[in-house]
Amino acid sequence: MSNADAVHVYKVGGPALEDPELIAPLAREVAGLEGHAVLVHGGGRHIQRMLDALGLESRFVDGRRFTSNEAMEAVEMVLSGVVNKGLAAGLSAAGTPAVGLSGRDGGMVRARIEQGLGRVGTPEAVDPAPIRALWNAALLPVVSPVASDADGRPVNVNADEAALGLARALGARTLVYLSDVDGVRLDGATATTLTPAAAAQRIEDGTIAGGMALKVRVALEASAAGIPEVVIAGKARLLGTFSGTRLVSAAALEVRP
Repeated sequence: MSNADAVHVYKVGGPALEDPELIAPLAREVAGLEGHAVLVHGGGRHIQRMLDALGLESRFVDGRRFTSNEAMEAVEMVLSGVVNKGLAAGLSAAGTPAVGLSGRDGGMVRARIEQGLGRVGTPEAVDPAPIRALWNAALLPVVSPVASDADGRPVNVNADEAALGLARALGARTLVYLSDVDGVRLDGATATTLTPAAAAQRIEDGTIAGGMALKVRVALEASAAGIPEVVIAGKARLLGTFSGTRLVSAAALEVRP
């Protein structure tokens, strides 16, 4: 694959999603890439505020938000409405024309319901045709992770997993997870590189835990799926001070100069 055909998938969350001052740096980074890019965003804090305002139950099971039928309406309204359109508009205003859509548009993402979590699911089929159509129009796709089930009903999909599903379907060269941490912290420092074996061991011994463990597990799955470069990064990447933790194979480390 040539650089002009390379695909770069970004999952946007944390400060990169919530701080208006970071939208312009994000737009510049994406605009400076060779090839094509697509952004998939989360919006957990926005969802929490809406659920609290509506008096709806909010709890997590193994890092996933239990989503009732009533909560699903609020989740879709926030993710595919306020957050999605706000991010697309911000990027466009910063000079990178963007269009917001959700995993439901054009039947892009079909999800399988996870038992015991209500309307929560994981991607089982991805059709990237809507993404390619926007690229052909020189537009940046900004994707809400809300998907559809086999009956066309809305499903709440973790944005990290939605980004992975799109990356696999598009044959992405890079997958960057932008969150509220600048990378994976190990032994008091943020790692620049991490091998899959070391990451798995650190999850096993509890060094990597909680929400970060879920991110690293998805990153491990991405690496195992053959995506050459998987990065966990944060605000520092957009400010140009730290590019994030790269998940790389031991073989790749051995051949580096």
